Amino acid sequence: MNIDSSYRSPNFTDRRIPVEFVVLHFTAGSLQRTLELFLDPKREVSSHIVIDTNGSVYEVVPCFSGQALRAWHAGVSRLEVNGSLRDGFNDFSIGIELVNFNGNLFPYTEAQYSSLCAVMERLKALYPALARPEAVVGHEQIAGFRGKCDPGRCFEWKRFFALCYPGQGAPGREPLCSAEVAASLQGMVDSAGVQYDPKTGLATLPQGVDHTFFNGLSKLSEDLLSKKA
Repeated sequence: MNIDSSYRSPNFTDRRIPVEFVVLHFTAGSLQRTLELFLDPKREVSSHIVIDTNGSVYEVVPCFSGQALRAWHAGVSRLEVNGSLRDGFNDFSIGIELVNFNGNLFPYTEAQYSSLCAVMERLKALYPALARPEAVVGHEQIAGFRGKCDPGRCFEWKRFFALCYPGQGAPGREPLCSAEVAASLQGMVDSAGVQYDPKTGLATLPQGVDHTFFNGLSKLSEDLLSKKA
């Protein structure tokens, strides 16, 4: 697995964190746009790892050395773990962004699943707490109350656990985005003329449609879903 560490985000807290969880996200934009955001200090957002549709892996905040620094990916977040409430997931988790305009509408690529599992093997070797499948959650599991709904309905959790944690079972990871909300979002995408190739994971955007369209789509879904959470 080749790892590109040439894009280093300034958006992190310069202290080592204990790694107890991995949190999966979708980018809601292209690789280029995601890296632009993570490298912009005014945005105050980052993740440790970005995996492109072709499987390319980018380490944006250090974690592959065995000493993970605190990235800014989870925001206000909480999860009940063994009867206790854990909050502030930036303090003890690695964030992985999967390039996808909206994981509730568009499937992830074969290359992404392959690279994600390679990444997880390396992380499990570095951080013993990640040896259990329960240590991998989606942003929607820890921040669904804010309408966060990634990695979304199209992420194949059972497949992921079977590949990365064979024989250990698949913890429940239900998507926050309902079929009704997803259908509404799909209608907007279709009306905008966006075309998607499931083999390559590439979306063809018509003239006048760019990342702002998908940012607006994510904001709309967050507003709708946070009201139901």
